[in-house]
Amino acid sequence: MKRLSKWTAVAALCAFSGAASADLTAAGTWTGNVGLSVDGIGSNLTPVGDVQAFVPVGATILQAYLYSAGTPSPWYPDSPTTLADYNGAGITLAGNIVSNFDTLVGAVSTRADIGAWYTARADVTTLVQSLTAGAVTDSFSWGVTEGSLNSRIDGQVLAIVYEHASLGLGSVALLDGGQNTGGETTFVQLGSPLTDPTDPSFAAQLGLGISFSCCGQSSTIQVNGSMLTDTAGNFNDGLQASDGSLITVGGIGDDPSNNVGYDMDDELYDLSPFLAEGDMSFSIFTQNPTNDDNIFFASLYLTGEITDIRPGIPEPQTYALMLAGLALIGAVARRRRG
Repeated sequence: MKRLSKWTAVAALCAFSGAASADLTAAGTWTGNVGLSVDGIGSNLTPVGDVQAFVPVGATILQAYLYSAGTPSPWYPDSPTTLADYNGAGITLAGNIVSNFDTLVGAVSTRADIGAWYTARADVTTLVQSLTAGAVTDSFSWGVTEGSLNSRIDGQVLAIVYEHASLGLGSVALLDGGQNTGGETTFVQLGSPLTDPTDPSFAAQLGLGISFSCCGQSSTIQVNGSMLTDTAGNFNDGLQASDGSLITVGGIGDDPSNNVGYDMDDELYDLSPFLAEGDMSFSIFTQNPTNDDNIFFASLYLTGEITDIRPGIPEPQTYALMLAGLALIGAVARRRRG
């Protein structure tokens, strides 16, 4: 038997502690008088349809991302798999070509025939700022096209973070997906203890963006180990029940308290019942039992301070595991010397 050095063993323990790699990673967090607008659209029509936005008059746009969710490869060999594929497709928002996709959000199925999804994300902050400049309305509707990839993109999600003095203090986080369909866990770290979640002024909402889902295919979401939903999915924001149009995202027009059953679940959720006063973190577990849905995006709004998004087990537990491992290694060494 090979003899492990102390540091080799510690490295092994660290690797074990991080075995549940992140399915949700922070694209950005914002704290202050902040708000959130999220909407999606998908179809095989030309143009695809309109994506909605809600931005209060006088608000400052802090960030805007456009997510473009391609179908999986090798399921479809001509699915987009690179940033160049997306940037050269002729995707447009409000008539403006979007050719600055700079991030690929990968997700992997445990089914080899499905393969992987390569969702692209573009920073459209400047564009959205120009589209809302001088507006006298809160509500917007902008056309979307998908160019040469129309039938190989399930849809688009537009996420906007804004700041307005009329809003209460809170935090917004935008998260890139990329889950392994077999299940992964993410921890949300907070900067201060949560206030009472039963207070009417408290808010905690999770929105999910899911593509390539329909016809009973669904994902399971748990918060702090308790079931939030086992019916996340479907093509609520798609206009056709066909590949190239299968998209849903929790956001504008959705009800966080109305998620009973597959057809009613709109991917916007109230997290308050799963949180407790004094909490400094909470966990989100995502799993797709059919191994053919793509959770590519999530948004969080919280009456509190989100400071970090971490994969796997929380950092304090990681340290505890490492210390326990070192103690065990020390004990073994003492026995050998004896």
